[in-house]
Amino acid sequence: MLIDLAQQYDPSKTQFLRELWEKIILQLATSHDHKKIFSFLNKVGVVDIDEKEKLVYIGVSNEFVLTQVKKFFQKPIKEAVNVVYNPQFSIKIIVYPPFLNGSDLHIDLKKLLHVKEELKEIPVLKPTVKHGLVDHFGILFDPVFRFDTFVVGAHTTIAFSAAKAVAEEPWQIYNPLFLYGNVGLGKTHLMQAIGNEIIHQHKEKVVVYLPATKLIDEIVSAVRSNKLPNLYKKFEEVDVLMIDDIQFLAEKEKTQEIFHTIFNDFQQQKKQIIISSDRPPKELIHIEPRLKSRFSLWLIADIKSPDFETRVAILQTKLASKGESLDTSFLELIAKYVKDNVRELEWALNILLTRKKVFHAELGEQDVIECLKTLWYTLESDFSSYVAVQNTKWAQNFGQLVEMVSQYYTISVQELKSDSRKKEITLPRQMLMFLAKKYFHWTLEKIGDYFGGKNHASVIYAIENVEKKLKIDDDARHDYQVFSDRLEK
Repeated sequence: MLIDLAQQYDPSKTQFLRELWEKIILQLATSHDHKKIFSFLNKVGVVDIDEKEKLVYIGVSNEFVLTQVKKFFQKPIKEAVNVVYNPQFSIKIIVYPPFLNGSDLHIDLKKLLHVKEELKEIPVLKPTVKHGLVDHFGILFDPVFRFDTFVVGAHTTIAFSAAKAVAEEPWQIYNPLFLYGNVGLGKTHLMQAIGNEIIHQHKEKVVVYLPATKLIDEIVSAVRSNKLPNLYKKFEEVDVLMIDDIQFLAEKEKTQEIFHTIFNDFQQQKKQIIISSDRPPKELIHIEPRLKSRFSLWLIADIKSPDFETRVAILQTKLASKGESLDTSFLELIAKYVKDNVRELEWALNILLTRKKVFHAELGEQDVIECLKTLWYTLESDFSSYVAVQNTKWAQNFGQLVEMVSQYYTISVQELKSDSRKKEITLPRQMLMFLAKKYFHWTLEKIGDYFGGKNHASVIYAIENVEKKLKIDDDARHDYQVFSDRLEK
């Protein structure tokens, strides 16, 4: 495709491409924060369609935006294209420089998404002077994760205050800062908010956010290739280091030894370290005592489950950011039962809004009940009221996980169990096989039987393929984290 031809389209083709992009955006808006869409996709659009190759070309203004859009929106945009245009098409994201200064293909997202004037565009974070190092680690900050988008309650007062203090005076206070709490309560939001604020205030500084699994991959790769000194040198250029889910370093003695050296170097040079975990340092299992001791040097702040009022406030904030409205009683019903995971609150809200869009009808209490069932809350009738009890033994029912994966990837259970070799079906099926082996301890034979009589070799290949993808594919890691969060709860 010759992108230069996009500037020579006749008015009818230009209008068609604009309208297609509007449909894609509106589809994304049913399940994504409107401000996040506005931030990432304001200077993005459909620039061509290749019917022969079944490709929709998505243009972005520059290479940096290209990296961000691929990171946060590649899969959602493809899914939206499949819904509003053609389920057989894929997408290709390319640089289209005219979007930098305006183009006939550009649409007004502020008007389309009804973003209020007082809500200023979230600036796309520009690379720092040493952005090549950040690119090396490959983890970008999501600009939606800011302090003003974090709903503060009694459960997060200390952690929120400490995070803001570190963001305002990095290297001067609470170093290291250790945040802990159960999954889905906002640890990552606070860490990224700190990073976003420091990047904004100190543009010359290198701020790196690494999930512990990514840190492990970096260290293992350096050791295998005999390039450990190079890795140390890279970390010497980092000014702020954030490690998420430090508990995953458990039993990895060599990794812990190397990280201990990195940690000490940061301490000696008075460079900021921020760490998160699902438990306090003293309760970390199979982590060296000398590391646990260093994690405890300064402030340890816990994030507890939000109370009912805060849960309702979180739902209201999420709803407002999407430009939607729902009966308050529905939000209260969700908040009444979803107590221990902020992430699940948003999932519930997204499911509810999707039902509203799909059925084109006013929602009722039964829709909320069905939404809660989707999140594996078993509801029992009790004298015209409902009692929702989280099914703590749900993991014994693999079928419930299959249903979640089906809804997550917007494909049917029948397709997951079919012999289809389409990529959008094969990868979710392989993920399920991997989870069946890891969390349900199913035999290869049982897994094969469940998925239509697959032989041992096919099951082994599927499991090994997922293991490989979890090491190199950020999207696969994200999807796995979503499912494992629930499985480990």
